[in-house]
Amino acid sequence: MNRYLLIRQLEVQAANAISSPLTFGFPAITAFAGFSHALQRQFNRRHGDGSLTVHGVGIISHQFTMLDHVDGYNRTLQLTGNPLNKDGGRASFVEEGRCHMTVSLVLPFDGLSGGEADLSRLQDIVFAKMKLAGGDLLKRPKIEFISDDRRSIRRLMPGYALMDRRDLMLESMNNGDDALTALHRHLAVEHRSTTNEDGTTTWTASRHQPGWIVPIATGYAALTPPEKTLNARDPDTPHRFAESVVTLGEFKLVSRIERLADLVWQYQAHDDLYVCNQSPGAFLAPGAVPAKSVPSTPTNR
Repeated sequence: MNRYLLIRQLEVQAANAISSPLTFGFPAITAFAGFSHALQRQFNRRHGDGSLTVHGVGIISHQFTMLDHVDGYNRTLQLTGNPLNKDGGRASFVEEGRCHMTVSLVLPFDGLSGGEADLSRLQDIVFAKMKLAGGDLLKRPKIEFISDDRRSIRRLMPGYALMDRRDLMLESMNNGDDALTALHRHLAVEHRSTTNEDGTTTWTASRHQPGWIVPIATGYAALTPPEKTLNARDPDTPHRFAESVVTLGEFKLVSRIERLADLVWQYQAHDDLYVCNQSPGAFLAPGAVPAKSVPSTPTNR
């Protein structure tokens, strides 16, 4: 597959930054996969020919700002100030972590024979009708056709590509760690002190694996079988409870990427798992942490 759409420098305000019950920060992969699928549906709905098929999404981060307060080692979310209730207190509500970000998206696709006219239609749809991870788009995006070559990769710089690193999870699990311990091992920062000859102390910090390793939410694991549910929005569609699936990723400089195809996240559904990965056929189950592996409240997805 060598045809790609590039959505350049997409500025997003107040996107959802709580990607799972275990993590907050950069939005979940499923938010970007959902954006690409929604773009396909919106385009085909308006033009009625079903000519656009999007096969996945590559994610490049150019700028990210978490809306939180930092006080030493403590971080708290910047939350909305809801109106006072009749007793003069704040009403209880679900915390909504937010972030601002600028990203570029690489979408492998089939169809679109209209050339520049199709690009203009896509720009109108993205700006007028769509959100990304619940965030608002601040300006009309620039969308263009690109090929899988070094010149196209250079057009994505400066930026960091979000890559799948479940291999680190699998390596630790093969050495006897459970999934949650493997996740913590690669995210922990170890501080060590060294006493010098003159009596002073030097502190160093290190991590188990070099690189910008982060936890990422890549999909969902089902908790219950599909069944009809009372008072659901759609009474005809089976309903099930699910929890987020979390694994490891790495933000890697775009200049280190060999092919655009390596960037692309694609979703797969298998039994009780619905996940996104960058290696079709290498399913995520052994190298990920369903949030249900720690005490938490199942969330309806």
